[in-house]
Parts: sequence; C-alpha cells; structure tokens
Amino acid sequence: MFFIGIFGMENKDKKIKELTNLGCKKCNGTTTGELIKNYNYFHVFFIPIFKWDEKYYVTCNQCGSLFLISKEKGKSIEHGENIEVTYWDLQENHENYHYRVCGNCGNRIEANYKYCPHCGEKI
Repeated sequence: MFFIGIFGMENKDKKIKELTNLGCKKCNGTTTGELIKNYNYFHVFFIPIFKWDEKYYVTCNQCGSLFLISKEKGKSIEHGENIEVTYWDLQENHENYHYRVCGNCGNRIEANYKYCPHCGEKI
C-alpha cells in the first residue's frame, strides 16, 4: 500500500465466485475452489479511480493450491456468464503470490506462516 495525503495506490484481492467441480492439477481429483481477482488500483480519499494489472486466480479448497487462469475467462465468469473452469484452464502459478489456503479450516493465510492463525493447524 502506498499512501500520500489524500491519494494512494493499493493491491486488492476480490472473491468473485465459489467454483464447483474443479479438477485440481495437484489433488488429481474433483473438488471445490474460489475464483479470486487480484489487481492494483489508484484511489483518492479511498475511492478507487482506476485499476491495472488485473489477474484471476483459482484456489483449490482441498489442497490450497493456487492457479492462474486467463484474463478473458476470468472476466467472463465475473460478468455472470455460465462458464466452467476446466483442468486445462489452470496454469501453474510461477509468481510470488502472498496467500495460501489452510487445508484444515479453508481460511486464507500469509504464504510464510508455518501454522494457521485461525485453527492452529500446521501448514
């Protein structure tokens, strides 16, 4: 987060949709997941003015893996089109994404945590 006086820049995650029948590449099974939009934005008095660097991620609720999907498919789902995310849409995430999902309770946690702060389970 970058903030000077009345304006600033910030990074945000927004949960778009809960996905069912997700074919996870790590679990090799059908599970549920979440579609998450990540973007940077410029704001004035905490009112967003414009966004850039939009990316769409899918998190597996079973193993906590994070996959990148195409921007076009992510936007289509965000706009309410009934499109399913398939096994082939999931791309390995080679970026340093700063969140993981606890396999025990399903809450998002920082990537460097060794224990979940919500349930105490070892990651």
